[in-house]
Amino acid sequence: MFPPIRTRYPQALSSATMLLGTPVFPRAVVLRPGGKSILISAPDADATHLYIDAVRVDGRPTQRSWTGAGLTIEGGTVRFELGEQPDTQWATAPEDLPQ
Repeated sequence: MFPPIRTRYPQALSSATMLLGTPVFPRAVVLRPGGKSILISAPDADATHLYIDAVRVDGRPTQRSWTGAGLTIEGGTVRFELGEQPDTQWATAPEDLPQ
């Protein structure tokens, strides 16, 4: 059985900034009207890989637990590397936490 869905969602209503959470699916595409889609991939997503080890946004690694508005407005890709144990180093610095 999968845990509750914990995925990307707006940080605040009317904001294009999105928070990141562990996907429970290996791949999803968010179709944006009139623009480039958002591709979310997490190849290891399953009931045992519950923790984020690394994230790449448009191919660039990020330590932030949130995305800027550019991804929502312009589209792009988010790739998750997931693990079975918590990574105590990813997204733990004050600047990596939601603003």
